[in-house]
Amino acid sequence: MTDTRSSEVEIDENVLAKLPEGVKVLSISPSGASAWVQTGAIGDRGREMMRGTFHSEETLYAFAPNNVPKPLAWGTYKQEPGSHFYMCDFYDMTDHLPDIARFCTVVAKMHLDSMGKSPNGQYGFPVTTHLAYVDNDNSWSDSWEEWYARAFRRMLQEEEKSHGPDDGLKELTNAMFEKVIPRLLRPLETGGRQIKPCLIHSDLWPGNVKPDAETDEPIMFDSCAFWGHNEGH
Repeated sequence: MTDTRSSEVEIDENVLAKLPEGVKVLSISPSGASAWVQTGAIGDRGREMMRGTFHSEETLYAFAPNNVPKPLAWGTYKQEPGSHFYMCDFYDMTDHLPDIARFCTVVAKMHLDSMGKSPNGQYGFPVTTHLAYVDNDNSWSDSWEEWYARAFRRMLQEEEKSHGPDDGLKELTNAMFEKVIPRLLRPLETGGRQIKPCLIHSDLWPGNVKPDAETDEPIMFDSCAFWGHNEGH
């Protein structure tokens, strides 16, 4: 690769230390774009974002190695302790939607292959993940209803923090927690019925899945993984 920006661009020592054995950096060039990430000092949340990303992608890769870039490392810059990084295999992807049938087959296979393999049989995830900069409440739960309600409430808390209280939204929220969620989710695990947690990407949208430029295989990334109901995306 050729550095088109500046001959003074350097890779932080801690990043170099995480590269696979035998890899030598010849030069650097800009690649791709992001709607929400840029280098900056954002405190402990930035570190937790990279940690969560690594463990999330690592878990997805274990069940979909042909459709998730292999995670390599995460860490903190040596020269900028307030800046953090996540490293994975590089895929050249086109900026198009993947073939829908092919993509759905990949997601369904990941769900089926992971179903019932939650590390403790519960719903949740062992580390905090983030939707952009919003941290998810991934605390373990025995019940899908309980986990979903808590995760939903976490998003509403962020909404109120950003925009202030809203009487209309509060009324809808009460109905959601008192009627909608119990009526829709509780029957899944009562009356002798049960469901098994499977691995969920949870942030599947056109910006987080693209076709491989060579194989046209759908490539998923930027996950906020958790163990949940297979329709939890």
